Amino acid sequence: MNQFLPIAASTPQPSLESLSLSTMWMQHRYDRVAEFATAARALGFGGIELSHIVTPAMLEGADLAQSGVRSIHFPAPIRPSPFGAPAEALLSATDGGARRWAVVQGCDSIDLAVACGATTVCLHLGETPAARHLEWALAQRYLGGQAGTPVYNAARREVETDRRRVAGPALDAARRSLDELAGYAGPRGVRLGIESRVNYWQIPTLDELALLLTDSDPAAVGFWYDAGHVQVLHNLGFHDHERWLDLFADRIVGVHFHDVIGLRDHLLPGQGEIDLDWMAARLPADAALTCELDWYFAADEVVAGAGQVAEALARRV
Repeated sequence: MNQFLPIAASTPQPSLESLSLSTMWMQHRYDRVAEFATAARALGFGGIELSHIVTPAMLEGADLAQSGVRSIHFPAPIRPSPFGAPAEALLSATDGGARRWAVVQGCDSIDLAVACGATTVCLHLGETPAARHLEWALAQRYLGGQAGTPVYNAARREVETDRRRVAGPALDAARRSLDELAGYAGPRGVRLGIESRVNYWQIPTLDELALLLTDSDPAAVGFWYDAGHVQVLHNLGFHDHERWLDLFADRIVGVHFHDVIGLRDHLLPGQGEIDLDWMAARLPADAALTCELDWYFAADEVVAGAGQVAEALARRV
């Protein structure tokens, strides 16, 4: 584990110009994106990402084209769902009306990117109806120190079997939504990044991402590499983290930087298990780079954590 140490005031700070700060950090601090954008710039970040906490009201008063928005995280702006579940869950809905509503929200995120001058949209592609309680039980066994034991491995296989049994219709619906959104994004100069998710019942798994990318135009659809999410599912035993970069590094359109300890994610880079040098060396030069850090970290901690990312990126050159 890397030991995170806050930087001293006298220590020269690496440039954060290549990095964006997600609006995840604006929670409980700012009511408007314009205020957050000013704060992010004051901390040294070169831009911001509008995440799915952003409502239409938060955008009021913002000069979108001048706010330094580099990427949009669907569904932004977020709106109340008439179907109960949020848009990010409904792109894989087997109910046609719910799925079409979610696609409209995705088109709105693409339109927001265009208005901001951003060229990438991070996409949550939905979920399967796999039994949530089985994955919850597996996580409890992990937290209880049972990882790697026969009873743990049996529980993990039960999760995998259950998901395979029920995933088909949801994955088919997700494919339709992706095709429709790619057809809308491509002519507008926006690339979609299918994000790696933190729960195994969500879409995609590693194998599902391989199929989705194979069937999609690279000019319109790629991979949004959320390193923390991949690491959490690696820790649970569902895949090998390294394989995601072995298979998909050349399709990465965006990255979410945060760290992980066990199953706890959105920690400060350098605070946990992820090897930033290993990760940075494998990223394409044109990827959108966002620090997606939890709201409770103080400004100096955020700057120090982002600085560790900037230093790792500088060392790869």
